[in-house]
Amino acid sequence: MRLVRRGRWTSAFGVVTVGVMLGSGVAITAGPGAGTASEAEVTSPADLPEPKKEQLDKSVQRWEPGSVKEWSSAESVTPLVTNKKEGEDAVITLASDILFDFNSAEISDKAKKAITQTVEGVPDGAKVTVAGYTDSVGDGAANKKLSKKRAQAVADVIKDGSADLELTVEGHGEEDPVAKNSTKDGDNPKGRAKNRRVEVSYDDS
Repeated sequence: MRLVRRGRWTSAFGVVTVGVMLGSGVAITAGPGAGTASEAEVTSPADLPEPKKEQLDKSVQRWEPGSVKEWSSAESVTPLVTNKKEGEDAVITLASDILFDFNSAEISDKAKKAITQTVEGVPDGAKVTVAGYTDSVGDGAANKKLSKKRAQAVADVIKDGSADLELTVEGHGEEDPVAKNSTKDGDNPKGRAKNRRVEVSYDDS
């Protein structure tokens, strides 16, 4: 009676198959990944030959100077709210691209909550101007109409949370850009994104 046992080991040279036959005789076999070691000598991965320097060199990935580039995600993130001071007025700028879908004046419930939290610091009874702006793409009249609708949508949210505020709603369309809509090289998407906004301003003297 013969008992045959087979095994597989994985090494740097591939998969080694070893078979051992016990009984009337002993036979040991090794797969082609065994290198220069003879079949009878290979009984475990430890019996495999030492890798050559050329083989080790090929297994190492070397990075040449200048081949690795660093980048920052800071400029790729658009904040929903930015605050600034213009004279005696405090100006809260809301990014339209985050508040609204393309060509829409509908505000999501999540965005409504963010707007409400943003204006919590506005003094009670303050006179607040809510002004909408767009970029320069499209029809000027249509842009002005959309900017007014968006400003009104924001004003409605503010009114629901702070009924005592005196609100004035304005739509300026593509007027008063805060960045260039285009450059000498052509379109300027980052600039246009900054121009699509709703500004909430009030006296903070």
